[in-house]
Amino acid sequence: MAKFHSAESIKAARRQGTVETTVPFLLNGKQEEVTKKIVNGEMETYELDKPIGEMLTSESVRKELLQKVVLDVELGREEVPLLYKLIYDTISDPNFPKEFEAKWAMYGAVIFLEHLEGEEVKFGSLNAEEGPIARIKGYTAGFEYTKEIQLFNQTFNFEVLNKAFGEAHNALLNHLHLAPIIKYAYKAANKTSPAYVDEKGKALSNATNSHFVLSLRETLRNALRDARTAKRAGTILLANSADQEDIADALSSINIQATPYRALSGISDIIFYDGWEAPVGKKSYVYTGVPAGKAYLIRPKRGFKELIKQALQIQATMGDLTRLVEAQIVGDVWRGVFAAVEENVQEITLPGKA
Repeated sequence: MAKFHSAESIKAARRQGTVETTVPFLLNGKQEEVTKKIVNGEMETYELDKPIGEMLTSESVRKELLQKVVLDVELGREEVPLLYKLIYDTISDPNFPKEFEAKWAMYGAVIFLEHLEGEEVKFGSLNAEEGPIARIKGYTAGFEYTKEIQLFNQTFNFEVLNKAFGEAHNALLNHLHLAPIIKYAYKAANKTSPAYVDEKGKALSNATNSHFVLSLRETLRNALRDARTAKRAGTILLANSADQEDIADALSSINIQATPYRALSGISDIIFYDGWEAPVGKKSYVYTGVPAGKAYLIRPKRGFKELIKQALQIQATMGDLTRLVEAQIVGDVWRGVFAAVEENVQEITLPGKA
């Protein structure tokens, strides 16, 4: 049976057991680390024992303050789990150039042939996935610790901003890696149209008198067949959570009109991504998710690369006295994405209900 992955299911899994990692940050240009520990879904955080303003007076207490910032940010990241990891291979290298062809998106091709006396051995080769040139781009965000927060010791506002920082970072990563699949202009060969059948399995031309679950099941079967015929067999389905229950029914073993239907195989994982939205100031920022009624059958890993030149790095700097800003917290990340979509994805239009 296929495994279902959503933000909620991933958070539920994190509530079991203990997870411990180290998270780096910068203090006066020097890299430091803080330990992130989650026990049964509860994350250990720093509790400040003095006003925030006092913690800017020396390097030792600034380090303690920044450790709290980093852990609060990580708490926010836990609220927006990364959903693309099953699709992408991750390559991390601080020496990545700004722009380059994806020669690392390669796979080996070797074949054994009968050897005839005097003939040369057939040598294997490296084949590369086609796709756009990968570019490393920088993304930044920050917030300011104002004198008002210091005067009134509004630590709760400080924590809210820290958490929002982490949520925005993970939302960006989901968008960077899933938007190329969702927004791609697919050719006819990469599209599977909805199929309609009645309760006896007879093909119909439209939704009238159709059986919805059997039609959805037939549509998914057609998509699997289309992708396999094109020699890009997909195993991961990317969809909208509004279609989760229907997809679960279509993949399950069912009995309709005394006819048994075995569970539909071929799809190992289903990822539900609905996008993300946040108002910042007077502007609202939206990352578009998978539209309801659409799905994408994906062959993972080989043609999808997550490129990390620098992971999220957080640092604190002194603020701007003219605006009564006591300190600024800034984070930056340098990343690229390689997605050979046409070679690895089948777009599916799901059937509508009669």
